[in-house]
Amino acid sequence: MRRRHVPVGRRILEQNIKARYHARDIGTEDALHLFDELLPYAGRSSIHAINCLLTVVGRDCPALGASLFNRVARSKVAPSSITYAILVDCCCRAGRQDLGHTAMGQVIKMGFLADAMITFSHLLKAICAENKTSYAMDILLRIMPMFNCVPDVISYNILFKGDCNEKRSQEALELIQVMVEHGGGCQPTVVSYSTVIDGLLKEGEVNKAYSLFCQMLQRGISPDVVTCSSIISGMCKLHAMDKAEEVLQQMLD
Repeated sequence: MRRRHVPVGRRILEQNIKARYHARDIGTEDALHLFDELLPYAGRSSIHAINCLLTVVGRDCPALGASLFNRVARSKVAPSSITYAILVDCCCRAGRQDLGHTAMGQVIKMGFLADAMITFSHLLKAICAENKTSYAMDILLRIMPMFNCVPDVISYNILFKGDCNEKRSQEALELIQVMVEHGGGCQPTVVSYSTVIDGLLKEGEVNKAYSLFCQMLQRGISPDVVTCSSIISGMCKLHAMDKAEEVLQQMLD
């Protein structure tokens, strides 16, 4: 099959965009000008450079980022799974979770299931930010598996943070225990444990927090200095000095 020729000018522009993006040398205004310059001449391979520009614009102006996606969709450039992930993120941060759900449906429809985790993560973050963690949990535990999309630990960590922000650390604790008991490749990390321990302490659950800390150590997960300092600080605020001393001793051993 004959390889399609890419005009030199377009190739140079795309390389320039990608190089500046990775050097963090593109602002929103620059990205808009470069987008307008590239899109009329863009081809199939241009989507990588376009994704860079959409990311820059969407970071500061999510609604504008979503509108640029519409221009891409109307052009001859086919969006990639990364493009849809950017779109979902923009829609959610612009307060349009409904459009985020629609875009997520398009990801599934087009068969981008292998890369769907990134897109689902954006959606979960936005839902949790609206204090709808129960709905996010339904997506994680029921809807995602329906599409053969296996949740990863990043998705679980989003839920842990959402539960704890809503002062529902007991639910986060139960979920982390389910992960441990289920086994498999998706296991809690130091971030998972730290988030839930912090949530338990903020709700005054010193004993549960300390038990979870001990479980983390027993499973061979070593907390970093920041995690231990946060745990000790939380216990001291609750006047649980004995537990704080035990955590400190664990750090020194």
